Amino acid sequence: MMRKYVLKTKANLFLLALLVNGMGAGVSLAADPSFDCGKVQKSSIEELICKDEGLSQLDQKLAAVYAEATKRALNEHPPVLKAEQRGWVKGRNDCWKSADERQCVDHSYRRRIAELQARYRLLPANGPFRYVCDGDPRNEVVVTFFNTDPPTLEAERGDQVSLMYLESSGSGTKYQGRNESFWEHQNEATIVWGYGSPEMRCVKKLPAAKSDSTAAAASPPPSLADFPVMGMTLVDSAEYKAASDLAAHGGAPLDIVIKIVGAFDGVEQHIIQLNEGGEAPSASHITVLRDGLLDDSVRSERWDIALDKRRGRVWHIKEVRRSWRCWRGENTDKFMSKLCP
Repeated sequence: MMRKYVLKTKANLFLLALLVNGMGAGVSLAADPSFDCGKVQKSSIEELICKDEGLSQLDQKLAAVYAEATKRALNEHPPVLKAEQRGWVKGRNDCWKSADERQCVDHSYRRRIAELQARYRLLPANGPFRYVCDGDPRNEVVVTFFNTDPPTLEAERGDQVSLMYLESSGSGTKYQGRNESFWEHQNEATIVWGYGSPEMRCVKKLPAAKSDSTAAAASPPPSLADFPVMGMTLVDSAEYKAASDLAAHGGAPLDIVIKIVGAFDGVEQHIIQLNEGGEAPSASHITVLRDGLLDDSVRSERWDIALDKRRGRVWHIKEVRRSWRCWRGENTDKFMSKLCP
């Protein structure tokens, strides 16, 4: 007899409907840039772009993103998009001053593409999330995340808006803007707003509960369990020794599994437990599905953990396997054993 138990936890009610790195599946990037290479000056940044396929593709991608942004900016007052783009081109061309011209140009393109995609909502948004700072409900920062490359967020405080880019951090998730920064760890954030301003300690507000009528009308979110699994990596037992010790001392299956997978830091988590053996199960298979991870490459992870009872009627970890779904690359729509880019 098989019994199925499902435990579902959510950090918030939002699920990304679609994940793309460019403008969509229909966009193909040519090898040539968007401008005429026959008219560029010798030894210029534009000549460098014309001779480099990767930079040429970035230029084509920016041209497509800029065209989409222009459509969104038709009613923009004042009309700043064109002026900003001219300023960006000037800044890109100043990369000749850099010690590594190509890296400078690549960095400039990626950040501009990400900026336009976030500002003009050309990609699905994750949020908004509200943070109350320094214990004052009036001091609120509203944060919306975007799956750009590099990942970005847009933060609003009063009538001020700041775009920030993900930076490497020893722990937690840190984004940096021009004069603002956002560093989050375990649903608490440290925010600096303005040059030389003191740090604010901020706590994420939980979303208000939906009424029964609203919940009934809402479409059910897609199930993580429905995504195909193309391969899983066997985890070395040495990596979950603490969980094995807990099992040997009579720990329950769910407690053992949580010890293996660690604390959850993301948007949504599902735990599915299948027990074999009726009221006194002799085996248990537990799947942990986590989505919306605060990571710049891994979007979701899946753990498949098999346990059985051995001598002494205590649980034993039989096998642990793990796979990932990425923010970008070839496995955004499936779980694979291949590491994310």
